[in-house]
Amino acid sequence: MWKTIEVDTSVGPVGAIISGVDLSEELDEEVVSEIHQAWLKHHIVFFRDQDLTPPQQAAFGELFGELDTYPFMKSVDSHPNVIPIIKEPETKINFGGAWHTDSSYKEVPPKATLLYAIEVPQNGGDTLFANATAAYQDLSDGMKSTFGEMKGVFTPKMVHGSGGSYDKKEMKKELGPSYGGNEEFAESEVEHPLMRTHGETGNKSIYCSKPHTHRIKGWSHEESHSIFSFLTKHLTQEKYVTQFKWEKGSLAMWDNRCVFHNALNDYPGERRHMHRVTIKGERPI
Repeated sequence: MWKTIEVDTSVGPVGAIISGVDLSEELDEEVVSEIHQAWLKHHIVFFRDQDLTPPQQAAFGELFGELDTYPFMKSVDSHPNVIPIIKEPETKINFGGAWHTDSSYKEVPPKATLLYAIEVPQNGGDTLFANATAAYQDLSDGMKSTFGEMKGVFTPKMVHGSGGSYDKKEMKKELGPSYGGNEEFAESEVEHPLMRTHGETGNKSIYCSKPHTHRIKGWSHEESHSIFSFLTKHLTQEKYVTQFKWEKGSLAMWDNRCVFHNALNDYPGERRHMHRVTIKGERPI
Protein backbone atom coordinates (compact mmCIF):
# COMPACT_ATOMS: atom_id res chain seq x y z
CA MET A 1 0.00 0.00 0.00
CA TRP A 2 2.79 2.42 0.92
CA LYS A 3 5.37 3.39 -1.69
CA THR A 4 7.57 5.92 0.14
CA ILE A 5 7.20 5.09 3.84
CA GLU A 6 7.13 2.04 6.10
CA VAL A 7 4.16 1.75 8.47
CA ASP A 8 4.19 -0.52 11.55
CA THR A 9 0.89 -0.89 13.41
CA SER A 10 2.17 -3.19 16.15
CA VAL A 11 2.58 -0.26 18.58
CA GLY A 12 -0.91 -0.80 20.00
CA PRO A 13 -4.67 -0.51 19.35
CA VAL A 14 -4.32 3.00 17.94
CA GLY A 15 -1.46 4.60 16.02
CA ALA A 16 1.38 3.49 13.79
CA ILE A 17 5.14 3.98 13.66
CA ILE A 18 6.41 5.43 10.39
CA SER A 19 10.01 4.80 9.39
CA GLY A 20 12.19 5.58 6.40
CA VAL A 21 11.68 9.34 6.70
CA ASP A 22 14.02 12.09 7.92
CA LEU A 23 11.73 14.90 9.04
CA SER A 24 14.55 17.45 9.04
CA GLU A 25 14.79 17.21 5.26
CA GLU A 26 12.52 18.72 2.63
CA LEU A 27 9.90 16.07 1.87
CA ASP A 28 8.37 15.61 -1.55
CA GLU A 29 4.62 15.68 -2.12
CA GLU A 30 4.18 11.90 -2.34
CA VAL A 31 5.86 11.34 1.04
CA VAL A 32 3.76 14.06 2.68
CA SER A 33 0.61 12.62 1.09
CA GLU A 34 1.35 9.13 2.39
CA ILE A 35 2.13 10.41 5.90
CA HIS A 36 -1.19 12.29 5.82
CA GLN A 37 -3.06 9.18 4.65
CA ALA A 38 -1.44 7.05 7.37
CA TRP A 39 -2.30 9.69 9.96
CA LEU A 40 -5.97 9.77 8.95
CA LYS A 41 -6.12 5.96 8.90
CA HIS A 42 -4.35 5.34 12.22
CA HIS A 43 -5.12 8.64 14.06
CA ILE A 44 -1.55 8.95 15.38
CA VAL A 45 1.78 8.52 13.65
CA PHE A 46 5.05 8.11 15.54
CA PHE A 47 8.57 8.69 14.28
CA ARG A 48 11.78 7.55 15.98
CA ASP A 49 15.38 8.82 15.84
CA GLN A 50 14.66 12.31 14.54
CA ASP A 51 16.95 15.31 15.08
CA LEU A 52 14.85 18.46 14.84
CA THR A 53 15.32 22.11 15.70
CA PRO A 54 12.16 24.05 16.63
CA PRO A 55 11.99 25.63 13.15
CA GLN A 56 12.33 22.18 11.54
CA GLN A 57 9.58 20.73 13.73
CA ALA A 58 7.35 23.69 12.86
CA ALA A 59 8.15 23.35 9.15
CA PHE A 60 7.11 19.69 9.21
CA GLY A 61 3.86 20.59 10.96
CA GLU A 62 3.16 23.32 8.44
CA LEU A 63 3.03 20.71 5.68
CA PHE A 64 -0.35 19.66 7.11
CA GLY A 65 -1.93 23.04 7.78
CA GLU A 66 -1.57 26.48 9.29
CA LEU A 67 0.20 26.46 12.65
CA ASP A 68 -1.75 27.38 15.77
CA THR A 69 -0.74 29.10 19.00
CA TYR A 70 -1.26 27.97 22.58
CA PRO A 71 -2.81 30.62 24.85
CA PHE A 72 -1.21 29.57 28.15
CA MET A 73 2.47 29.10 27.36
CA LYS A 74 5.16 31.30 25.85
CA SER A 75 6.95 29.91 22.83
CA VAL A 76 10.64 29.12 22.52
CA ASP A 77 12.84 31.96 21.26
CA SER A 78 13.58 30.36 17.91
CA HIS A 79 9.96 29.89 16.72
CA PRO A 80 6.63 31.48 17.75
CA ASN A 81 4.61 28.28 17.27
CA VAL A 82 6.78 25.91 19.34
CA ILE A 83 6.18 25.74 23.08
CA PRO A 84 8.45 24.04 25.62
CA ILE A 85 6.95 21.44 27.96
CA ILE A 86 9.49 20.80 30.69
CA LYS A 87 9.19 18.90 33.96
CA GLU A 88 12.23 19.39 36.16
CA PRO A 89 13.39 16.69 38.63
CA GLU A 90 11.97 18.60 41.60
CA THR A 91 8.64 19.40 39.89
CA LYS A 92 5.55 17.56 41.12
CA ILE A 93 2.88 18.73 38.68
CA ASN A 94 3.02 17.50 35.08
CA PHE A 95 1.57 19.25 32.06
CA GLY A 96 -1.27 17.40 30.32
CA GLY A 97 -1.73 14.80 33.01
CA ALA A 98 -5.41 13.95 32.46
CA TRP A 99 -7.43 12.46 29.61
CA HIS A 100 -8.25 15.24 27.13
CA THR A 101 -7.97 16.56 23.59
CA ASP A 102 -5.78 19.63 23.17
CA SER A 103 -7.40 23.06 23.55
CA SER A 104 -10.94 21.80 22.90
CA TYR A 105 -12.10 24.93 24.75
CA LYS A 106 -11.07 27.13 21.79
CA GLU A 107 -13.74 28.23 19.35
CA VAL A 108 -11.69 26.54 16.62
CA PRO A 109 -9.57 23.85 18.33
CA PRO A 110 -6.35 22.50 16.79
CA LYS A 111 -6.75 19.44 14.60
CA ALA A 112 -3.27 18.10 15.24
CA THR A 113 -0.53 18.14 17.84
CA LEU A 114 3.13 17.33 17.16
CA LEU A 115 5.13 16.50 20.27
CA TYR A 116 8.89 16.02 20.02
CA ALA A 117 11.10 14.50 22.71
CA ILE A 118 14.35 16.31 23.53
CA GLU A 119 15.07 14.71 26.91
CA VAL A 120 13.15 11.84 28.51
CA PRO A 121 13.40 10.03 31.86
CA GLN A 122 15.07 6.63 32.06
CA ASN A 123 11.83 5.14 33.32
CA GLY A 124 8.29 6.41 32.95
CA GLY A 125 7.01 9.51 31.22
CA ASP A 126 4.99 7.59 28.63
CA THR A 127 1.87 9.02 26.99
CA LEU A 128 -1.39 7.11 26.73
CA PHE A 129 -3.50 7.57 23.60
CA ALA A 130 -7.14 6.48 23.24
CA ASN A 131 -9.12 5.89 20.05
CA ALA A 132 -12.26 8.02 20.51
CA THR A 133 -13.68 6.91 17.14
CA ALA A 134 -13.63 3.21 18.00
CA ALA A 135 -15.03 4.04 21.43
CA TYR A 136 -17.90 5.98 19.85
CA GLN A 137 -18.67 3.13 17.45
CA ASP A 138 -19.05 0.74 20.38
CA LEU A 139 -21.62 2.90 22.20
CA SER A 140 -25.22 1.69 22.11
CA ASP A 141 -27.50 3.13 19.45
CA GLY A 142 -29.55 4.73 22.21
CA MET A 143 -26.56 6.54 23.68
CA LYS A 144 -25.37 7.68 20.24
CA SER A 145 -28.84 9.06 19.55
CA THR A 146 -29.27 10.69 22.96
CA PHE A 147 -25.90 12.42 23.14
CA GLY A 148 -25.41 12.91 19.41
CA GLU A 149 -27.70 15.93 19.40
CA MET A 150 -26.31 17.52 22.57
CA LYS A 151 -23.87 20.38 22.95
CA GLY A 152 -21.24 20.72 25.63
CA VAL A 153 -19.99 23.93 27.23
CA PHE A 154 -16.21 23.82 26.88
CA THR A 155 -13.93 26.11 28.88
CA PRO A 156 -10.32 26.43 30.07
CA LYS A 157 -11.45 27.69 33.48
CA MET A 158 -11.44 24.30 35.21
CA VAL A 159 -7.72 24.04 34.50
CA HIS A 160 -6.39 27.53 33.83
CA GLY A 161 -9.02 29.80 35.38
CA SER A 162 -9.26 31.25 38.87
CA GLY A 163 -9.67 28.30 41.19
CA GLY A 164 -8.68 25.89 38.41
CA SER A 165 -6.47 22.84 38.88
CA TYR A 166 -3.44 24.76 37.57
CA ASP A 167 -3.03 27.37 40.28
CA LYS A 168 -1.25 30.33 38.64
CA LYS A 169 1.36 30.91 41.34
CA GLU A 170 2.08 27.21 41.74
CA MET A 171 2.33 26.61 38.00
CA LYS A 172 4.70 29.53 37.51
CA LYS A 173 6.82 28.04 40.26
CA GLU A 174 6.60 24.55 38.71
CA LEU A 175 6.70 25.37 34.98
CA GLY A 176 8.66 28.60 35.19
CA PRO A 177 7.92 31.96 33.59
CA SER A 178 6.72 30.37 30.33
CA TYR A 179 3.32 29.62 31.89
CA GLY A 180 0.71 32.36 31.92
CA GLY A 181 -1.94 33.55 29.52
CA ASN A 182 -4.93 35.78 29.13
CA GLU A 183 -7.03 35.70 32.31
CA GLU A 184 -10.19 36.76 30.46
CA PHE A 185 -9.80 33.91 27.97
CA ALA A 186 -9.15 31.49 30.85
CA GLU A 187 -12.74 32.09 32.04
CA SER A 188 -14.33 31.93 28.56
CA GLU A 189 -16.88 29.35 27.39
CA VAL A 190 -17.76 27.95 23.96
CA GLU A 191 -20.22 25.32 22.76
CA HIS A 192 -19.17 22.20 20.85
CA PRO A 193 -20.88 18.85 20.17
CA LEU A 194 -20.37 16.11 22.75
CA MET A 195 -19.80 13.79 19.78
CA ARG A 196 -18.04 15.44 16.85
CA THR A 197 -17.78 14.60 13.18
CA HIS A 198 -14.28 14.47 11.72
CA GLY A 199 -13.76 17.18 9.13
CA GLU A 200 -11.86 14.92 6.72
CA THR A 201 -13.06 11.36 7.25
CA GLY A 202 -16.66 12.03 8.31
CA ASN A 203 -16.29 9.57 11.21
CA LYS A 204 -17.84 10.39 14.57
CA SER A 205 -15.92 10.40 17.86
CA ILE A 206 -16.47 11.11 21.52
CA TYR A 207 -15.23 14.65 22.12
CA CYS A 208 -16.19 15.83 25.64
CA SER A 209 -13.71 15.51 28.52
CA LYS A 210 -13.68 16.10 32.27
CA PRO A 211 -10.88 18.73 32.22
CA HIS A 212 -12.31 20.87 29.40
CA THR A 213 -16.10 20.31 29.26
CA HIS A 214 -17.82 22.10 32.14
CA ARG A 215 -21.33 20.86 31.48
CA ILE A 216 -23.85 19.64 28.93
CA LYS A 217 -25.84 22.59 27.62
CA GLY A 218 -28.98 22.89 29.73
CA TRP A 219 -27.58 20.64 32.48
CA SER A 220 -25.72 21.48 35.67
CA HIS A 221 -22.02 20.74 36.10
CA GLU A 222 -22.83 18.09 38.71
CA GLU A 223 -25.38 16.34 36.47
CA SER A 224 -22.97 16.42 33.52
CA HIS A 225 -19.93 15.18 35.42
CA SER A 226 -21.28 11.63 35.76
CA ILE A 227 -21.79 11.45 31.98
CA PHE A 228 -18.27 12.70 31.29
CA SER A 229 -16.89 10.21 33.82
CA PHE A 230 -18.75 7.34 32.14
CA LEU A 231 -17.57 8.33 28.65
CA THR A 232 -13.97 8.76 29.84
CA LYS A 233 -14.02 5.35 31.51
CA HIS A 234 -15.51 3.84 28.36
CA LEU A 235 -13.02 5.32 25.88
CA THR A 236 -9.97 4.57 28.04
CA GLN A 237 -10.54 0.82 28.13
CA GLU A 238 -7.42 -1.17 27.31
CA LYS A 239 -8.80 -2.22 23.91
CA TYR A 240 -8.72 1.41 22.74
CA VAL A 241 -5.45 2.57 24.31
CA THR A 242 -1.82 2.63 23.15
CA GLN A 243 0.93 3.41 25.63
CA PHE A 244 3.77 5.10 23.79
CA LYS A 245 7.27 4.97 25.26
CA TRP A 246 9.23 8.07 24.38
CA GLU A 247 12.85 8.02 23.35
CA LYS A 248 15.06 11.00 22.65
CA GLY A 249 14.26 12.04 19.08
CA SER A 250 10.75 10.58 19.02
CA LEU A 251 7.96 12.62 17.46
CA ALA A 252 4.24 11.91 17.69
CA MET A 253 1.58 13.58 15.58
CA TRP A 254 -1.95 12.90 16.76
CA ASP A 255 -5.41 13.89 15.58
CA ASN A 256 -7.23 15.84 18.29
CA ARG A 257 -10.53 15.30 16.48
CA CYS A 258 -10.54 11.59 17.30
CA VAL A 259 -7.81 10.89 19.88
CA PHE A 260 -7.62 11.53 23.63
CA HIS A 261 -4.26 11.50 25.42
CA ASN A 262 -2.88 11.48 28.95
CA ALA A 263 0.74 12.21 29.93
CA LEU A 264 1.82 9.93 32.78
CA ASN A 265 3.43 11.53 35.83
CA ASP A 266 5.47 8.56 37.06
CA TYR A 267 9.10 9.71 36.97
CA PRO A 268 9.87 11.62 40.18
CA GLY A 269 13.37 13.06 40.35
CA GLU A 270 13.90 12.90 36.57
CA ARG A 271 13.71 15.51 33.83
CA ARG A 272 11.43 15.47 30.78
CA HIS A 273 11.79 18.09 28.03
CA MET A 274 9.45 18.20 25.03
CA HIS A 275 8.59 20.68 22.27
CA ARG A 276 4.99 21.00 21.07
CA VAL A 277 3.46 22.35 17.86
CA THR A 278 -0.25 22.48 17.07
CA ILE A 279 -2.03 22.82 13.71
CA LYS A 280 -5.22 24.79 13.27
CA GLY A 281 -8.36 22.78 12.71
CA GLU A 282 -11.98 23.44 11.92
CA ARG A 283 -14.98 24.32 14.06
CA PRO A 284 -16.36 21.06 15.54
CA ILE A 285 -19.64 19.83 14.07
